[in-house]
Amino acid sequence: MLYPLFSCLRLPKLSYTREYSFELSGVEVRFSVPPMSSKWGSQRQFQDVFNLYNEDDYVRKDDPTPYIRCYITDWDVKGIPFFQEAKGTVPLYVSVSHWKGGGNLLRPRDMEAALTDINETEYADDQKCDKSVMTLLNWTPVIINGQEWLSYKTEEEAGSTTHQFLWVMPVSDQHFLMFSFPTRAYNLRPEVLEAMKNFCTQIMQSVHITFPDWVLRLKAEAQEKWPDEQYSQTKEPLRWLREDPPPMRFDEASYNARHGITEDSTEVETDDSDVEEKSKM
Repeated sequence: MLYPLFSCLRLPKLSYTREYSFELSGVEVRFSVPPMSSKWGSQRQFQDVFNLYNEDDYVRKDDPTPYIRCYITDWDVKGIPFFQEAKGTVPLYVSVSHWKGGGNLLRPRDMEAALTDINETEYADDQKCDKSVMTLLNWTPVIINGQEWLSYKTEEEAGSTTHQFLWVMPVSDQHFLMFSFPTRAYNLRPEVLEAMKNFCTQIMQSVHITFPDWVLRLKAEAQEKWPDEQYSQTKEPLRWLREDPPPMRFDEASYNARHGITEDSTEVETDDSDVEEKSKM
């Protein structure tokens, strides 16, 4: 059984997992996840090998950060059995992005700057995002199976049901791997959000990255050039507060001018028979 039977909040059992793997120009990525459980879609199939330097593999090739979709799945979060109560969803998007903004992503300072620029490009005041956003929340460098990741959260609007948990790691001087969980909770009780976060965190504990020789050489060169440089242990969150748009007001004078309406043309023509009929009433 994919879900525990007796529980008020039920996420898929992590004992029911299957291992997935793919390669990014020799960088091996392995992780284990439960089968897809969402009734709203079907499990997508992706190729096993990607070329980091083949532009045809990327989506939005003209963007500063084009990306390759490596794996996508989705799980429902359920409530009390037999009532089919929905508590939310936990999607997983695994992608690798090509950063064109300069610098060396194997240098911690440049990787941090790239993530800051990417979030500003997506959420800043002059962008299309129309929601209040807080990102780079709970910034933490973490070690998972011998490799260092950057972990943080993004929230849309105060009290939003969407909380995106992200883990990011550079896999070359120009590319970074991202595991993104844009969770949606229909009930914002702290225990629901915490259970979702723990589920995502446990999945990340299954992620193993094996680097080929060419990446190990790049990492060694970066370490020699910037010895002992570390990621920031904390980072000031980025915030963009969207104000509600002013209410629409009807401007009668402007409307009349646009439609050629004058005072004379607004008088209602009345049929003489109607006037005579009303006078008898």
